[in-house]
Amino acid sequence: MDKRDTELRYAELIEPGGGAGADWDDFRIFLEVIRYGSFNKAAAKLKMTQPTVSRRLTRLEQAVGSRLFDRDRRGPRLTLEGQRVYHEVSSAQLALTRAVAQSGHIRPPLVGDCKVLMSEALATYWVTRFIALFFNRHPNVELKLFGTNEITAERRDACDMHVHYYEPADHERGALRLGMLHFIPFASREYLQRYGTPHSVDDLRNHRLLDQALHLSDVSNWVHWMRQKPVTRTSFFTNLSGSLAEAVRSGAGIAMMPTYGAALDEQFIPLEIGVRYQTPLSLSVTRDAGLRWPVRTVFEFLRGTVFDHAAMPWFSIQYATPQADWPELLRRYIADAEAMPLEPELEDVDL
Repeated sequence: MDKRDTELRYAELIEPGGGAGADWDDFRIFLEVIRYGSFNKAAAKLKMTQPTVSRRLTRLEQAVGSRLFDRDRRGPRLTLEGQRVYHEVSSAQLALTRAVAQSGHIRPPLVGDCKVLMSEALATYWVTRFIALFFNRHPNVELKLFGTNEITAERRDACDMHVHYYEPADHERGALRLGMLHFIPFASREYLQRYGTPHSVDDLRNHRLLDQALHLSDVSNWVHWMRQKPVTRTSFFTNLSGSLAEAVRSGAGIAMMPTYGAALDEQFIPLEIGVRYQTPLSLSVTRDAGLRWPVRTVFEFLRGTVFDHAAMPWFSIQYATPQADWPELLRRYIADAEAMPLEPELEDVDL
């Protein structure tokens, strides 16, 4: 749909005496109900009573001529007509926000948020490198990034989007494969200079191994990765990805890390000794949240920029041996992304 057609249709809806004669304030309430997924929460945010919110939405449905929400125990859910109205209104709202921003305002107002849940490692070491780029493109979206190493259903359902290391089977969530994470041993230059470089799995018997697992009672993962090869006892064990990475950086020992570590810091030296495993990297979105413009914006940014496996060999489906030019490759990629036109047009995303 052409953006001008959307804006004209939107103008007809809110223009006094034009079209259905709907009031923009009713559309604002409509958007808040979608944002919070609840009449009560939207009413609290708007400083209204719940009956007032319901009455205003009923008035909007009468003006539009269609039912916008189905009401059930799980809360309001958009009908097909409600989805169409939402897309048009959010597109018009975006156009208005851009008009204000281009008229000289330094900081456009926030129009919505997106809550994203992912592993502590990805949140800390990877995604943060793209945050400034995201806000350069979308300054009016509030991004809420939560990192965890133990994804519980409660935490997952509280977020709009979830980046995880498995293929989701939850039919209530739309899912997309982002690529693969490949793990191999890493050490620091300082450690290798002091203790030598292992060239085989057997050589690891003479080295200090670092490990991570969710629970401190777990058996060392090295036992499984090395397939019954002799291995010394793990010297350092943690459930924190950040602690493991910093221990490697400081020269404490050798640990399994994702290959994108070679693109982040030249101090992380990959060791090709035949120990390797991989896991799928997926992105899932709750279907109702995926109808909101801020969530769709973050979705597109994550899949098209942050986890662009076509341009980033460390996320490719097939394993790619880390190369010395990967840090420069990442710097060029981010520089090229920063040079792209700001705030590209939104595309319809099938979630």
